[in-house]
This record gives sequence, structure tokens and C-alpha cells, in this order.
Amino acid sequence: MTPEMAAAHGGVKLEQDECVLKIGPSTMHFVGYQRTGEEQEFCEDIAQTGPTVIGLTAVSADLRDMAIGVRVIKDVGAEREKADIEAATVFYRAPKVYQNGSMTFEHDFKEPGHYVGIVTVSDDLGNVWVSRFPFTVGLYSVMGMIEYILYGVAFLGLCGFLWFMLSQRAKKGAASPGPLSAREA
Repeated sequence: MTPEMAAAHGGVKLEQDECVLKIGPSTMHFVGYQRTGEEQEFCEDIAQTGPTVIGLTAVSADLRDMAIGVRVIKDVGAEREKADIEAATVFYRAPKVYQNGSMTFEHDFKEPGHYVGIVTVSDDLGNVWVSRFPFTVGLYSVMGMIEYILYGVAFLGLCGFLWFMLSQRAKKGAASPGPLSAREA
């Protein structure tokens, strides 16, 4: 009768190009994107504030017969969250059975910051599983920018390599004498 925690941190992760959320013994696919801005899907960090669509799809067949609910809260710390979760809640959808196993919702994130998604799944026997996954909205960090930093380093390395090759070719061209004319031969 007591809820089981599936993951305290990083409940969503990228596995074979798909975002997977572990919830109890089962898994769900997680996908999110924004209506404006980047067309790229995300797993954990949302690039900017604004309207955001999030979809949860049951991978495990047994989840299709269970009630799925979701809550998105501002990350206010464990104590403040326990004291008044309603005050920290920015989006809530009560648990409901989705026959197709997919739940989609949209939320307009107005403020950048740290958030926590809480997915709750319950069956007819009273078993409840909860999975928490932290994410950020509109925040830039070095870890979030690492891909762009690596692209920049690779681009600079390629430019340096090309400059080196061209300078070597120019040196070889200046050092070797041109073809002999008929008078010099």
C-alpha cells in the first residue's frame, strides 16, 4: 500500500535514441518538444521558456491497464515540497487509465529554473509507483553547452589543420624551381 520510489535523480535517460523513464518494474518513453524555438526533442533540459508539449508512452503492456498521473513542480527542496506540494506545483493531471498507453500534456513554462516531474502509476490492487525526474527550463550550463563547445573545438582544429597544410604546400611551391625553359636546358 505504500508508494515505491523508482528514481531519486535522473529518472529519464537516453537509451538508443529514446528517452526512457523507469517506473517501478516497468518503463515509459518520455518525449518533449517546444512549439517555438528548437525543433529538437528533449529528455531532461528544456532550452527555453514557453509552451512545451510532453508525452509519456507506456512501453510495458501492464502499464496500459494502470492509472497514470503527472505533476510538475518547481524544485523548492525536499522539506518545502513535503510541507506544501500544492504551492510548488505548476502543472497537475490526476491519474487516469489511458487505453492507448499514451499521455500528452502541454504546459507554458513562464519562468526559467529547476523543476521536477513526478509520474505516478497505480494499479487496481492499490500498488503505487512514483518516478521523479529533475530537469531545467531556460538555464544554460557548461554541461548543457558541452556539445556546442566540442563543435567549436573541432571547427578550430579543422581550420588549424587546413592552414597548416596550405602553408606547407606554399613552402614547397616556393622552394622547388619551376620547369626549365628551352634556353636553360
